[in-house]
This record gives sequence, structure tokens and C-alpha cells, in this order.
Amino acid sequence: MEMTSPVRGRPREFDVEEALAAALRVFWEKGYESASLTDLTEAMGITRPSLYAAFGNKEELFKRALDLYECGKLAYVRNALEAPTGRGVAQRMLEGTIQNSTAECPGCLGVIASVSCGGKDSPIQQDVRARTESSRGAMTERM
Repeated sequence: MEMTSPVRGRPREFDVEEALAAALRVFWEKGYESASLTDLTEAMGITRPSLYAAFGNKEELFKRALDLYECGKLAYVRNALEAPTGRGVAQRMLEGTIQNSTAECPGCLGVIASVSCGGKDSPIQQDVRARTESSRGAMTERM
């Protein structure tokens, strides 16, 4: 007979994905450094303890928001890499870039983070650079 341990604490009273989307909008509008915990918790509709319980800290929240951004706004890159020809890759990249550039949005979250985060050794800068290098490597390998 399998024993299960009781669940500790109360269940979350908010939708994690909705809260994450709200945090993404705050980071997008204000950048990482300028987005305060108050800005984030107010937009997300949660308390600081709930933020910490669900996401860890501001840095981890930002990384999760960046993941969400990549899955949505940058999905065209993954789609482009799956094109059967190099020309198809280039065409899908161009079309995706044009679509993103002409959509109503504050700009590239990676660029916003790079500009608004402290020195080049900050964990956020390092994460954004690693993501950029990964994308560049995948594109170079594919082409």
C-alpha cells in the first residue's frame, strides 16, 4: 500500500500562467532593473510571499517571463529552423521579424533586458547572452 504525504500549505489562489503573463508585460514595459516587486505583484494580483512561493525571486521570475516570451513572440525562429531549405529558413525568419517589428509591442525583451540590466556580469545579462548564443548557434548549424 502506497503512502502519500499530505499536501502542505494552501493551494494557490491565482493562475500561475496569467500571473507570469502579467509579469512579462511589466518587464517588457519597464525593463528588469526598473520593474519593482510592487509593480510586479500589483500587476500579477498577488502578494510578495505568493510571488516567492510560485517563482522564487525576481531573477527567476524574469527568466520564466523570458521563457514565455520566447515561446510566444519568438516562436517564428523555431518554425524557421524547421523549414526544409535554407531559403525557407531565411524567408520564415524575415517574415517573422517583419511581423514582430510591425506588431504593437515595446520591442525585443532580450534587448530591453540587456540595456536595462547592470554590468555584463549580472546573472540576467549572462542568461540573455546564453540564450542569444544558443539561437545563433542553432541558426548557424541549420544554415
